Amino acid sequence: MLRKDPFVTGEYYHIYNRGIDKRNIFKLERDYERFIMLLYICNSTNEPPFRLDNLINHSRKSFNEIIILDRGKPLVLIGAWCLMTNHFHILLKQETDGGITKFMRKVGVGYSMFFNLKYQRKGALFGGLFKSKLIGVDDNYLNYMFAYIHLNALDIEFPGWEKEINKSSIEMKNFLESYRYSSYQDYIDTKRTEGNILNKEAFPNYFEDTKSFKDFTENYFRYSDSNSSQTL
Repeated sequence: MLRKDPFVTGEYYHIYNRGIDKRNIFKLERDYERFIMLLYICNSTNEPPFRLDNLINHSRKSFNEIIILDRGKPLVLIGAWCLMTNHFHILLKQETDGGITKFMRKVGVGYSMFFNLKYQRKGALFGGLFKSKLIGVDDNYLNYMFAYIHLNALDIEFPGWEKEINKSSIEMKNFLESYRYSSYQDYIDTKRTEGNILNKEAFPNYFEDTKSFKDFTENYFRYSDSNSSQTL
């Protein structure tokens, strides 16, 4: 299936997809870690591409060792990401012509093969072609996406949180700061190798430091609290 509008190098996009029939695509910690490794290792123009199974099974590379490998020039530049039980979100910028398509194909095929083999299933894992939305750098929507993608994780422990009055609870903030399967921790200076997935310098400098990012999140909560009748 071909896309009506091709991806443009230098532009920003919100990429997302979910499991077919809304099925869970992540069941165990190792599933999340596999996808995270693919986010890093598949983002490369190197030919032939890295084979993750070879790195894990033959070279005996650990999770942390894989996410510090020299992978060469990237296909895309990633600003934020979040993995949910049945879907994922990625905010990125296309770095090379055809980069998004190549990157997402490698990630999607690689993870689907892993998941189907592990759980002894056949057929498509994702609900069709991944979805995309072009985001202009000069509007507020790009800034908003850093909140939307990271706060998405709250749905796991706090379903319907965006409709509650007291959204800025300590429990919610603690959950966000402890949730491993998004880039939120990389914006609050948690020291971890997953930070190598990001290319923060390729995005507008909305957050000068940890405090400015936390203030951004807190302001989002405050805005939501004062407009509790609206869905953001």
